[in-house]
Amino acid sequence: MLQNRLERGVSWWPEGSSSLSRRTLLKTVLYLASAGLALYLLLPQLPGIRRSLALVAGSSGPLLVAAFGAILASFLCYGELLGRSAGAAAGFGASIGRRRRRGLGRFFTLRLTVVIHGAYRVLPGGGGASAAVTYGVLRNRGLQPAKVGLAVATMGALIYLALGVWLLLSLLYLVLDRELNRLATAGALLLFALTLAAFVAAFVAQRRPKAVRRVLSGILYGIVRPFLHRRWSRRKTEAWSHRVVSWLRDEVRVLRDQLLGNPRRALQLGGLALGYWAFDALCLIVVFLALGVGFSPVEILVAYGLATAFGNLPITPGGLGTFEAAMLGTLALLGYGPEAAIPVLGYRLFNFWLPIPLAVLLYPTLSFGASRSRRESRKG
Repeated sequence: MLQNRLERGVSWWPEGSSSLSRRTLLKTVLYLASAGLALYLLLPQLPGIRRSLALVAGSSGPLLVAAFGAILASFLCYGELLGRSAGAAAGFGASIGRRRRRGLGRFFTLRLTVVIHGAYRVLPGGGGASAAVTYGVLRNRGLQPAKVGLAVATMGALIYLALGVWLLLSLLYLVLDRELNRLATAGALLLFALTLAAFVAAFVAQRRPKAVRRVLSGILYGIVRPFLHRRWSRRKTEAWSHRVVSWLRDEVRVLRDQLLGNPRRALQLGGLALGYWAFDALCLIVVFLALGVGFSPVEILVAYGLATAFGNLPITPGGLGTFEAAMLGTLALLGYGPEAAIPVLGYRLFNFWLPIPLAVLLYPTLSFGASRSRRESRKG
């Protein structure tokens, strides 16, 4: 039921009524009751969440509260970035007063953030599904389709630009770390070069897209063809390269159009994007402290950058399994033993599992005040 609602991205809240009707109230109560029953019955049966709960149950209570606070701060940064991007794209600005009048206050964007993250972890399509949820909810607030698309693109570009910079710094640390063996250093150097090349290609593609597409197509064809033989043709390679270059051009164009000419706004939005990842990483560090596992903060941040980048690849929902494997593999390279797995799984309780039940409970509230927001939008 939740999946159908989220995938449609539309509101079931009645228009033209300022108060809750009995029918709507009954729908809300039944929805929350059924969702609560499903969560009560299903969540304890999931092996991942049961293991995470068992690990954190006996740890420091105040530190676990601090870990929750770090995740909350991360979501607040994401929500504020979304609200500012939507306000700027819609033309009424990033002022919190104007955003509240349009139904995009901080409490609303926080709830939307939780729902987005819950959808990303359970719905097929991951990032595409969460973008559809964002689009549907903002459209229901009266924002025009083109403006919503611009807001989502701006936020996504900033979020992943910040993660890309974090990944570059993490790889640079591994390259310069003399304690790693030669194979690990060579692998880190290769990933660093590929990530840096992706940044350069994104900016060069603005002026010479055909040249970037041609180079990328040649490299991919030479790498993939020996393994797939007849299943991989040059035409497929060119089509894939065209999609990648077009995506890079669109992301850089959005950043350029929205941020150039306004350095203050660029710094604010960049700080929020970085804060989203930084507070999430802080949650991981606090869980290490709560469980009493020794660590180096720099090494944890390096491993976090690599694991989060791999976890955001469209392989598994929410990076489940991918993040853990990359995180523990990087920590093993840095000299950590199997005990590091305990806080990593404990951290995933806050980072991965917590948004899922919260999204189920908060999704109906996203329609509160939608009619008034649409009226404000029509007034201009």
